[in-house]
Amino acid sequence: MSEFDDIRPYHDDEVDGVLASLLANQDFLEFIARFKLPRLNAVLPRFAVYLVRLVLARQVRKVHSINDFQKMVSSYARKLVLETMDGFRYMGLEHLDPGESYLYVGNHRDIAGDSMLVDYALYLTGRDTVRIAVGDNLVQRQFATDLMKLNKSFLIRRSEAGAKKIYAALLESSRYIHASIASRNSIWIAQSEGRAKDGIDLTDPALVKMLTLAERKQAMGTTVKNLRIVPVSIAYEYDPCDLLKARELHSLKSEGGYNKAPGEDLLSLVKGLGEFKGKVTLRFGAPLGDQFEIAEQVASEIDRQILDGLQLYHINYWALEQLSKRGPSEAEIAAGGGNHYNAVWQQVAHLVDLDSLSVLTDRFDSCPEEYQLEWLQMYANPIVNKVDHGSANLTPE
Repeated sequence: MSEFDDIRPYHDDEVDGVLASLLANQDFLEFIARFKLPRLNAVLPRFAVYLVRLVLARQVRKVHSINDFQKMVSSYARKLVLETMDGFRYMGLEHLDPGESYLYVGNHRDIAGDSMLVDYALYLTGRDTVRIAVGDNLVQRQFATDLMKLNKSFLIRRSEAGAKKIYAALLESSRYIHASIASRNSIWIAQSEGRAKDGIDLTDPALVKMLTLAERKQAMGTTVKNLRIVPVSIAYEYDPCDLLKARELHSLKSEGGYNKAPGEDLLSLVKGLGEFKGKVTLRFGAPLGDQFEIAEQVASEIDRQILDGLQLYHINYWALEQLSKRGPSEAEIAAGGGNHYNAVWQQVAHLVDLDSLSVLTDRFDSCPEEYQLEWLQMYANPIVNKVDHGSANLTPE
C-alpha cells in the first residue's frame, strides 16, 4: 500500500476498472434512473436501468484516464451553466500565476457546485483543475466515492473516533495537502466543515490548524505562505436547496437536532447541481503572505477576502427588508438589544431599489410558513455578515 492510498484520488491506471464497476453497480444505475428517467423508472424500473447502463457505457467508452473523465465532466458543467444559470461570472484568476499551484479556500454553499465551478473557471482559462477535499460523510455509497475520486477528490476522514485516530487523520490530510501543493497540484477546500446553510460564511480556525499541522515546527507565517492560500468566494442568486436548508435550520432551532435521512446528501447534491440558480459569481482573491502568527489571524484574513469578494443580489436585500419589519428575536430580547436586521437595513437600504420584484415574493411564498423565518435569514445573513465584518462591497447585482 502506497502513502495516502486510503484518501487519494484515483490514478489513470485505475480508471477502466472503476468505470467497469460503476456500470455493474445496481445501486448507482438505479440512482441515475430515478433522477434522469423518473416516469419510466416508476412503471418499468428494470428497463430504465437497462437504458441508463446503455447510455453510460456509450458515454464512457473513450474514457481511459482522469483527464478523459474530466473532459466529459466539463461538458456536463457547461450544460449546467447554460441550463440552470442566468449567467456565470468569474474573476481574479488573471492575477494568479497559471504555472503555480494554489490552495483555494472557499466559502461553501453547495455540496458539489462550489468546487465544480472553480474547476470550470480553471478549465476555461486553460489551467489545471484542482484536487477537491471531500468529507468522508458524503461518501456513504461506493458509487459516490468512485465518482468523486475519478474527479480528483480526496477524503478528509471526519468519522474517526478517539483522540489518536482523529489526530492521525488530520495529520494525514495536512501532509497530503502539502505534498499536493509541492508537486504543483492545486487544492480546493471549504473554509469550514459543512455548508454554510444559514448564509454566514466564516472560516474555522481549526481548518487553519489542520492545514499547518504537517509543518507544525515551522513558523505559521512561513507555512501559510508556502501553501499559497487563495480565498475564493462564490455567490448564488437563488439556492436550489433553500427549502431543505430552512427546514433543517428550523428543526435545529425548535427541536435541538436534525435527523438526516439516508441518502439525503446525495439528493441535495443532485438538486443543487440540477435546479435553477439565477446569477452566479465566483471571485478569486490574492495569495496570503507570511505575516501571520496564529490560526485566528489567518482565518480573519480569509474571511476578509471572501466577504469582500462575495456578490450580493436583490433577493438578499429583499429578505433583509422583510426581516427588518419583524420584531426582535428572542435572543435579541434576551441580550437587551433590538432587531439587528432592522439596524443593518437602515444602513444599506439606499443601495437598492426593490420595486416590482414579485418573483421574490412568489419564491418566498413557496416556502412552508413554519420555515419562512429561517429562509429569510439564510438570504439576508450574507449582507449582515458583510456589514458586521466591515466589508465595503455591498452593491447588489
